[in-house]
Amino acid sequence: MAVAPITSIKGIGPRRAEAFGRLGLFSVEDMLSFMPRGYIDYTKSVLMCEAEQGMLCAVKVTITGEAKTVRIRGGLTITTAAATDGLNKLQLCWYNQPYMASKPEAGRKCYACGRADKRRGMKLMNPQLCDELPGIVPQYPLVSGLTQKIMREAAAGALGMYKGRIEETLPESIMAEYSLMPRGDALLAMHMPQSFEQLERAKERMAFEDMLLYALMLSILRHRREQGGGIAFNMNGKLESFKKLLPFEPTAAQFRAMRNISSDMAKNVQMNRLVQGDVGSGKTACALFAIYAAIENGYSAALMAPTEILADQHYRTLKNMFGSRAILLKGGMKKKEREEIAARLMGGEALAITGTHAIISGGVEIANLGLVIADEQHRFGVRQRAAISAKGSAPDTLIMSATPIPRTLSLLMYGDLELSVIDELPPGRKPIKTRIVPQEKRDDMYRFIENELKDGAQCYAVCPLVEESEAMEGVLSAAALYKELSKKLDVSIELMHGRLSAAEKQARAARFASGETKLLVSTTVVEVGVDVPNATIMVIENADRFGLAQLHQLRGRVGRGSKESYCFLLSESDSKTAKERLSILCGTTDGFKIAERDLEMRGPGELIGARQHGEDGLSAAMFASNMKAFNMAKDAADKLIAKGDMSDPLIKKAVITADEKTKNIAQN
Repeated sequence: MAVAPITSIKGIGPRRAEAFGRLGLFSVEDMLSFMPRGYIDYTKSVLMCEAEQGMLCAVKVTITGEAKTVRIRGGLTITTAAATDGLNKLQLCWYNQPYMASKPEAGRKCYACGRADKRRGMKLMNPQLCDELPGIVPQYPLVSGLTQKIMREAAAGALGMYKGRIEETLPESIMAEYSLMPRGDALLAMHMPQSFEQLERAKERMAFEDMLLYALMLSILRHRREQGGGIAFNMNGKLESFKKLLPFEPTAAQFRAMRNISSDMAKNVQMNRLVQGDVGSGKTACALFAIYAAIENGYSAALMAPTEILADQHYRTLKNMFGSRAILLKGGMKKKEREEIAARLMGGEALAITGTHAIISGGVEIANLGLVIADEQHRFGVRQRAAISAKGSAPDTLIMSATPIPRTLSLLMYGDLELSVIDELPPGRKPIKTRIVPQEKRDDMYRFIENELKDGAQCYAVCPLVEESEAMEGVLSAAALYKELSKKLDVSIELMHGRLSAAEKQARAARFASGETKLLVSTTVVEVGVDVPNATIMVIENADRFGLAQLHQLRGRVGRGSKESYCFLLSESDSKTAKERLSILCGTTDGFKIAERDLEMRGPGELIGARQHGEDGLSAAMFASNMKAFNMAKDAADKLIAKGDMSDPLIKKAVITADEKTKNIAQN
């Protein structure tokens, strides 16, 4: 089928095509394959008293008053109209849409579809007024110049143009064996669903195809690695001599992971291992052992961190163990400093290197590189793993993750990796006391925290946003909380967020680590990297806005010493689901149990979306609501690989994808 440009769709001219291009959409086929990010259920109406706070809902209303527009701060406007649903009085509110003043005429009966706000009276925020229920409404990712209406019209136009001509990409045998919906029907249901049952079948089909190709690609990458050879390190006595350098006795789980690493490094096959452990389980000790073994064999080792704050922390650890042979490489260094470091790297003087992902960029040459370690696998996708495999002397790769993932999902997502699990914490750690704090007790909580800080403790207070956002009304920002607590509490407070320069973030983190700052108000920039044993309190505002795994990660910033530690969760949400999720966190500190419950409640698709950000071509897989499609795809991939038919179209497509992943990272 010939490729038709996106301007072939009615309503898309050259200027609008530029906006679609920013989403990577250049053809009609691109638009067909572009998946919505979610759906709104407007299939039935509710009364306002039935709607939960923040819920998107359709309410059948009669408008009872003329619309009024008033100017508020900064030249912004708010348009309101009074209405009733037959039982409750409510207000319809539109921000910065003064043209809506002419739409809601008094006496009009319609469906108002918007977000319920019940905090001060009953309001529907920015509702659409519809004569009929809109049904199941897809929501697409957007860029400037595009709206949901434009996206839905483009999808409908693309479907109309290709009606009856959408090519099938799976063989009939696979379609029949796994009872899959044809691709054309699935795309129609994804963009214009008629029922949730039809939509689920479409999601299953699209997720299956994504995961099948992904599983095939991982199998090919794994096979290439196993056939390609690697460094056979001499590991005799290395683990025993390393243990003598540690100021503590490793746990049984740490020792087991170290033995796995030792066994891998001794083989003349490139190591590709994921070490998964809960927050504070001691993964860094396993990484240090691998670095120690590589250096003892005359090779250099690189430890990559997801943030510069964490890279600084790793550098201090490496310097303590390896002295002048440790080096830190990060962005923002002066040219002369970078040139000096480059010379040391090429000359083989620096053997324990740490920094951000710039370490594996094309412009960095490291002499005799034998080992690469990546901290936090969800920021280190297949492309980066494959780039390391293709680098120089095929160095061993070790990936560390503090984000527990259920084993069933790990086997699918990281099929090119061996897996070690550290499932116990070092002795002496006290469980973190986790509590849900109602809003009426919020002031009491901060008074308790102030007393604790004056007694020598330290605290993190985390918010989902840097600054206030009208699009997320009711969500507290870090800037607003910093302003509030600076007036309310008599302790030293600082603000931390991702918009600060690297130098400023480092300076503020250092003041907190030294104890100079008692309370650090922050966004999730502290999710990884700030290790302060004296920090014993974590406050998470609008906790319902975070996933369970992320909440667990944030909680793990405290409880790293022997003192009693607390995690306080605040939420204004009335949602039963939100309350249930937060209760799970209060009931256990076991990250693997939390991950299993997260998988049950949100489905594998959302977990993949949170970790991969679509990087590895899993956009449709993010829709999987259970493991069924994933397990079927893994089964189909295993059968295709077992046949060994490299001429199979699916295998050939997976080979092309694997080739793209293994291109020199300098091109990326």
